[in-house]
Amino acid sequence: MLEPRILMLGGDPFRQLARQLLPDRYVIIHLSELQEETHPSLALLDLAWLQEQDVSRILELLEGIPLLALLTDLTDFHLLNPFLSQLELRGVLVPPFVTPDNRTLVENVLLRQRPEPVHLQADLARANHALNQRLQELNTIYTVGKSIISTLDLEAVFSRVVSVSVNLTQAEEGFILLCEEGTLYLRAAKNMTAENVERFHEEVSDSVAWRVIRSGRPVMLHRKTKIATNYLASALLYVPLRGSDGRNAGVLAVINRTRDLAFTESQLFTLSTLADFASITLENARLFEARETEQSRLRSILQQATDVVLITDEQNQLLLWSQAAADTFNIPATAQGVSLQAALDHADLIDLFATDAECAHAEIALEGGQVFNAQLTTVPGVGQVVVMQDITHLKELDRLKSEFVSTVSHDLRTPLTTIQGYVELLSRVGPLTSVQEKFIDKALRSLTYITQLITDLLDIGRIEAGYNLEMHNMRLDLLLEEVGEALLPQAVAADITLSWETEPVLAVLGNQRRLRQVLENLLSNAIKYNRAGGWVRMQARREGSHIIFSVLDNGFGIALDEQSHIFERFYRVRTSENDAIQGTGLGLAIVKSVIEKHKGRIWVDSAPGKGSSFTFILPGASETPARNEEAPIFC
Repeated sequence: MLEPRILMLGGDPFRQLARQLLPDRYVIIHLSELQEETHPSLALLDLAWLQEQDVSRILELLEGIPLLALLTDLTDFHLLNPFLSQLELRGVLVPPFVTPDNRTLVENVLLRQRPEPVHLQADLARANHALNQRLQELNTIYTVGKSIISTLDLEAVFSRVVSVSVNLTQAEEGFILLCEEGTLYLRAAKNMTAENVERFHEEVSDSVAWRVIRSGRPVMLHRKTKIATNYLASALLYVPLRGSDGRNAGVLAVINRTRDLAFTESQLFTLSTLADFASITLENARLFEARETEQSRLRSILQQATDVVLITDEQNQLLLWSQAAADTFNIPATAQGVSLQAALDHADLIDLFATDAECAHAEIALEGGQVFNAQLTTVPGVGQVVVMQDITHLKELDRLKSEFVSTVSHDLRTPLTTIQGYVELLSRVGPLTSVQEKFIDKALRSLTYITQLITDLLDIGRIEAGYNLEMHNMRLDLLLEEVGEALLPQAVAADITLSWETEPVLAVLGNQRRLRQVLENLLSNAIKYNRAGGWVRMQARREGSHIIFSVLDNGFGIALDEQSHIFERFYRVRTSENDAIQGTGLGLAIVKSVIEKHKGRIWVDSAPGKGSSFTFILPGASETPARNEEAPIFC
């Protein structure tokens, strides 16, 4: 007698799984081997596989063949509905597949002799009952899962999970035990008396629970087992609550105390699914608690901070702020999650947040006269952070200092000019000895140095105050050539080769006198701080909408640790090579102030013994004049 032929309809993983369900004596055939004279006794169909095939052809091949459908994904059972009227469906198998009940079902379908009608009706009734019960379980699990994972209320979730577990497994009692700091705690229970609950509080040495937590594997027993003091169970089923860190946080358990009724593998699967829901909620609650703790700690720090601190998320919505920020900008306590534009009424501060740079700096002035120094930092994955310090008193001190320097400088210029005039007239009064001439020469050099220092101080004050900085469209290429020709004699006298190159028609919006001062200072420094036989080169070019100007030389160079200070007032690089060179230490400070007033930026690249490159960048002008107007001279 030929052994039954089983038609497998599914992919390789499905075939391996179905093979475990069938006895070895059965003949397995696949779709490609199906012929007209081959009539399978049974077909096993993977419903997920069917969705990817030519459904009409498969249905035609399955006509008249008894069929068992396997649902690997429990939520796919509704996909059978369109095919029920066209298939000889004898049953639906759901995980776990390899069970005695499922093997019995396969054997019954393969029986060559039709069972007696009475037996058939009983079998169908049992099969329908089992199928309906399984579908009810799946629907319950699906409904419970949707409601559970959407809340962070642990007590409500645990109570719901235990209640559903008891109902679906038809157990007498159920409970959840959590492990905290090496101790088990009862967190939820169903059908347990107050006396029994108290036993769990007194005795937490449940060896079965500890075995599940340590191994991560469920335990299903059908024998008398002590699970707490004087607390016996006839049958129990424990499944672990798995954490995302790999550790098990506790157990979900159902027990039968008085009934000698064992739990099944199907119930184990159901309970494991519910335990996963509880684990997800537990993990979400812990993560939320950790987040709230960190935010609370950060809020406490910000409340005590004296600086103005504003933190926005990546959507430019307010996330956190200090109390000082709330007081300064009238931010209400309900502003969290509100867009920055809606929460703040300050254009300069909103513009600072709008920058794309990782770091930015600005001075923020308020209507009351307060001035803040603001630094913005972009934090990837978080948003932007602005920290502001009140520098009103520093600005006032700087203003007083500037006024003092300006006043003193003006007061000094008159007597110094008088002294210089009388010293220069001494040679006209009568003949001078060589010693007297030497002394007069030293006095004149010192007077010139002091006068230049006072002039530079007055220049910095005027530039920073914005005096005499009327801006006009002008050509930097023409100005470069004028400055080069003017300083060429100085370069020749120092035995320095001076050259320049520029692209034609480089227009900027600027103050001609101040930009001339910048070019002269940079070029004069390059000549002074160089050796005989050296070279100096000026370059100007356009890049996009900006003009870039550079002065390069092969002179003494500047050490790296000093490069960050050379634009500070009165700072001079001291070496044995330049010690005899006179200077006020204000030239580069004036250059930096002028460039910044023109909305530009200046920097230096240098190395000792190899020379220096000073470069500044300015925005290009929208209009180009034919020539530069004569720059006015201010006293």
